[in-house]
Amino acid sequence: MANFTLTHLTYAGAGLPTASVEFDPKFTVIYGSSNTGKTFLVDSIDYMLGGHVRPSIPRAEGYGQILLGLLLPDGRPLTLVRKPGGKSIHVHQDDLRELTHATPDAIVSARRIRSRRDISHYLLSKLGLDDTYVRTNEGGNTDLLKLADLTHLSVVTDTRMIDPNPPSQRTRGTAARTTARSVMKLMLTGEDEPPANKLPNAAQRRVQRGKINLIDSLALDLHAKLSRDQTPDELRDQLARLEDSLNDMARSLAGESEQQARAVAARARLAETDAELEARLGEVLDLLGRFDTLRQQYETDLARLEMVSEAGNLLGYFQVGRCVFCGADPEHQQAAQHGHQETTQLHEAVLVESAKTHSLLADLRLTIEGLEGQRDELTERRTTLNAEAAEADRALAQIEARLAPLREGLEDTVNERLRIERDLELRARLDELEEHRSQLVAQGALPSKRRESLIAGRILSSFDRTFQRTLDSWRIPDVEGASYDPYSGDVSAGGTARAGHGRGMRALLHAAFSIALARYCLDRRLPHLGFLVLDSPLVTYKEPDFDADRIPPNVIDHFYRSFLAFPGQAIVVENATPPPDVLEHARIVTFSGSGVRPGFFPARPSTPNGPETHRIRRE
Repeated sequence: MANFTLTHLTYAGAGLPTASVEFDPKFTVIYGSSNTGKTFLVDSIDYMLGGHVRPSIPRAEGYGQILLGLLLPDGRPLTLVRKPGGKSIHVHQDDLRELTHATPDAIVSARRIRSRRDISHYLLSKLGLDDTYVRTNEGGNTDLLKLADLTHLSVVTDTRMIDPNPPSQRTRGTAARTTARSVMKLMLTGEDEPPANKLPNAAQRRVQRGKINLIDSLALDLHAKLSRDQTPDELRDQLARLEDSLNDMARSLAGESEQQARAVAARARLAETDAELEARLGEVLDLLGRFDTLRQQYETDLARLEMVSEAGNLLGYFQVGRCVFCGADPEHQQAAQHGHQETTQLHEAVLVESAKTHSLLADLRLTIEGLEGQRDELTERRTTLNAEAAEADRALAQIEARLAPLREGLEDTVNERLRIERDLELRARLDELEEHRSQLVAQGALPSKRRESLIAGRILSSFDRTFQRTLDSWRIPDVEGASYDPYSGDVSAGGTARAGHGRGMRALLHAAFSIALARYCLDRRLPHLGFLVLDSPLVTYKEPDFDADRIPPNVIDHFYRSFLAFPGQAIVVENATPPPDVLEHARIVTFSGSGVRPGFFPARPSTPNGPETHRIRRE
């Protein structure tokens, strides 16, 4: 949705120093002493936007032009120029901040006229709201939206700030309440009223009465599907508590699940290590079996060699002398028949082979001893691992025992949340049906038996939450249950309507309503001028009779800080000093009340030296 941005307010006059204040596109605070022109500045903004009451103070005498600078939604500058008391406004598509005699791009009436050549139609057309209708009475009559219908919600003067009249109403009276309710519907929903000449005829009313009967039947069916008879606020409160419980349960479940995951990972590592040990133990046992067979072979070979050696000795095979094979003496032994000293060589061969086999057997026994050590070590490690695995299994069983009720409780809570969400959805559908029914009633299908807000309950509840958050952010005590009543147009907090509070609290509630409305509309791109000007929202009294209604300093600080995240442009005019952190982030304009610049209007020179231009001191 398109919005405006205020850039400056200037008073210019021939031979007089120009009085001008510039506005920050986000947040401007104008504060200082009383009787320095702060309220005059706000009244002048209202006057330049088509207000009927001309602001007047003695220091303004002699100034012939009031200039209000704006930025259009597309960023182009615009300057509205009006003579004090003048009935027309000159429109310049330029940023003018001095006395000007340039030919305007357009001349429009300051008051609304039938030809639509007025400031209301001109500015509303820039917002795309020039053909928007609002309801003017309970009979269903409509009229074009006026700029004043939006201005009084964006520019709140000090008198309106404490006026017991509802903050949504521009004036008093039944018709004003109807119009205010229709304007609030436009701002909170973006929907305007059908023009009166589009009201249905008799045949259409019969069709619409049939639609109403169908809507009533559907509403009964939806009511039957509700699990409990609870209001949307009660359901939302219960849902909020369930969400808190779900978050606590989810954290507990996440902690237990994390422990379970770690325990499962540790148990898997134990199983993996055990499998590795089992594989290695199998290899060792296989080697031991093979080496034992080889050891037995070596021992058999040694026994055979020993038997050969003993047999040779017994038979004299290994003695030197007469040949045991042919009986010849050594000198008669012939090489052709058999080798010389063949028996001696056989004996030596048996000894060498026996020594070699003994060496191999000794090495094999060392290897077998090492493998047996590995076997014993692996067996012991597996025993330890089995004990650790059993302990891990017990820990996993304990975790699972703790997880089971958590999962069950979580499932029950999720089911309960689903039930509440289903009931909320049914309530929302009932609100939609009620809204359709109200629209049909407003269009003349049936005579209205009560004043219709035409605003769905879910939207009102959403706005009430924004209103409540605004008050809560200021740390104001005893303002629970803050809400807007579309039928009376008033707001309430702490169980008391705004009109029933003292002046200080009335001002705070009016300011909170205006801020919440601006936030709600700007965040959702709904109709709004885009800026908010508040005069004396923190008004306090020092007289003893008003001590109970004075505002604590911490509320003042939190009030100012809340604007640092405001989605549009905010201008606050106050006596109270902002806290240091706000002074650093906002445009601060200070009216000293004395000296060369006592306030909005600079001190006039004692001797005429021609026109002078002075700017208000910025901190």
